[in-house]
Amino acid sequence: MLLLLLLLLLLLQIAYAWSRGAKFAEVCKMSALFEGSIIRGLRRLEELLRQLQDGVHEIGEQDMQAKFLAAREKIKRDIVFAPSLYL
Repeated sequence: MLLLLLLLLLLLQIAYAWSRGAKFAEVCKMSALFEGSIIRGLRRLEELLRQLQDGVHEIGEQDMQAKFLAAREKIKRDIVFAPSLYL
């Protein structure tokens, strides 16, 4: 249980650094996680934020919708969201 909590805290730090504009190489140096695991985690986070944005849109919460959109825009960038790594 403690190991899981530590992993979640590490992923939180990685996502925060990424949202603040850190480069992918910098984010990768923050942990021993595989690069693919970091990419998958950030993509899942963006997907969750999109679903939350859609949900608050349905109930008319435009302030929250704008906040979720802003968060998505900070995360969805660079190589993490490239359609293919084989450019």
